[in-house]
Amino acid sequence: MSPIKAPPNLPELVRTAFNKARASGDVNFYPTQVTLVDVNSIPFQLRFSPSLANKPKAPKPVGQIDHRVPSPPSTTSIGSQPTPSENGFPEPPRKKLVFDPFDNPSPAMLICPLPPHHNLVLNKFAIVPEHFILCTRGYKEQTHLLEREDLEAVRGCIEVYHHRYDQKYNGERRSDGNETTVGKEPKLFAFFNCGEHSGASQPHRHLQLLVVEKMREGLECVETERETETKEGEGKKKKRWEVLAQKLVEDNNNNNNNKETEKKLLPFKTFAERLTPEMSGEEVHQIYLGLYRRAREAVRLYQLSLQQSRASQQDSTTTKGAAEEEEEKADEIQTGGEATISYNLAMTRDVMVIVPRLAEGSAITEKNPETGEEVVVGKLALNGTVLAGTALVKSQREWDALRKNPEKVGELLRVIGVPNDCEGERGEGRKEGRKGML
Repeated sequence: MSPIKAPPNLPELVRTAFNKARASGDVNFYPTQVTLVDVNSIPFQLRFSPSLANKPKAPKPVGQIDHRVPSPPSTTSIGSQPTPSENGFPEPPRKKLVFDPFDNPSPAMLICPLPPHHNLVLNKFAIVPEHFILCTRGYKEQTHLLEREDLEAVRGCIEVYHHRYDQKYNGERRSDGNETTVGKEPKLFAFFNCGEHSGASQPHRHLQLLVVEKMREGLECVETERETETKEGEGKKKKRWEVLAQKLVEDNNNNNNNKETEKKLLPFKTFAERLTPEMSGEEVHQIYLGLYRRAREAVRLYQLSLQQSRASQQDSTTTKGAAEEEEEKADEIQTGGEATISYNLAMTRDVMVIVPRLAEGSAITEKNPETGEEVVVGKLALNGTVLAGTALVKSQREWDALRKNPEKVGELLRVIGVPNDCEGERGEGRKEGRKGML
């Protein structure tokens, strides 16, 4: 089967659609302030948009319909609750009706179809200019595992941006002389939010795409200030921001085994593999499934370790039985259907990364100057952009608290996934003859 190809002028289509929709009010763009905070020496973008407080709320459910009746345009049925019928037999589930922005998108939001199974649409609430979305034409669940066609469609978009920006810059070095050349930076960052702890907000399957050049907007002054501070002081040189996912693949050719890579410095576990343009769609899909299994295994082992830490308060026979049951589940190979963990996926042209998620975020606190007690001022909620090395706050108090105490960002990041200092993956001693699970 031929790979899915995006239009060769996709960057121009996205730019034109975004500018037109922003001018007409169909897209809401929220400008941000930005700073850089270091998480174990890894630079993270921290952004704040004052106008986000006035962001329109998502449309509420508009009633209930019988699942046998086709949904009206721009709606999707989710959730179910059986009700008794007149003849005593339970009726088929009646499902809540919610607004679906990806079902029959309006002309103002549609960038272009991406045959055979997807559309490219604008993100209605954009923090980064030209933020766009790949969604399935027919309704598919966001909580289910991605299919080969989903990943092929994303790769098609990434390839077009890579070649178009290569022509634009021709591999020229940045004017500041930084070691990373513009031609080698990823041009497009794609991410996927899956599960209740992932930051997902829509049940209709979609992956999101950000232009890396647009993600850098506003950083020039911040990075210049950091360089000036380093020159005037005696502190360690601070790094520039780069897409985090690019740095999460171990370099097997690196002879310095003691080097502290970004993967080891992160507060949470990630799983990554390199990608090459020559890989087939099936090869990429198998890489995705492999990363998902490793992430699922890490969650299982972490949760098992928590159970074992409380084993002294439980019957040992019960604990052993639960462990054996979990072991049996872990030996199943899941290739489709609903994911059993929450996770975020990130993709560039060169790398695929998955981070298992245990929480969407955590409370932001600051010390009350009068009482000395820590008080909650907000919450830091994170989605797949965490794998780009970015975070967003929505209030002035949150912004001030994290800029004043940037080490809190690292503390908040630690709770969203499997801690990086715990045992991660089971050894090689898997049982033979594992069962397939569809």
